[in-house]
Amino acid sequence: MNIQFDSFEMIETFNCSIQKLFNAFTDPAIKQEWFAGGAHSTTHDTNHYSLDSRVGGKEVFQFTLNHNTPVPGLKISMESECLVRIDEQLLIFQSRMASNNQNLSATTETFQFYIDAGKAVVKLTQQGTYLEGADGPQMRKNGFAQLFTDLRTYIGG
Repeated sequence: MNIQFDSFEMIETFNCSIQKLFNAFTDPAIKQEWFAGGAHSTTHDTNHYSLDSRVGGKEVFQFTLNHNTPVPGLKISMESECLVRIDEQLLIFQSRMASNNQNLSATTETFQFYIDAGKAVVKLTQQGTYLEGADGPQMRKNGFAQLFTDLRTYIGG
């Protein structure tokens, strides 16, 4: 079995309050707009999205890839559990991605929130294990870059 391990960090600055940025990650309606309906909307159809960002709460995102992908019809399920939440400072999620009842990856995402030069900043640190059939670390980095672009568009800065 081919297994890959990877860690990466991304730091993104937004022209908004720290509260608005933190809410974009913790409010179910807001996150669904930029996350489930944002970055991925040209490549998938959302089957289900839910978010409970309290400690012990789950985020579930189930979608089907469409004709704009190399594998139209492929069903993907992502499920995360919130391990740590310190309002407007820190979120830690442990996540699993699967397709056709086969685990593809297990990751830990740490989101640190802070103010720098009057702007809201989020620092993502992801540690991942990618199993046979997974998209791999580079695709995951690219995905987060697109998500942050869509979040910036959604927030307006």
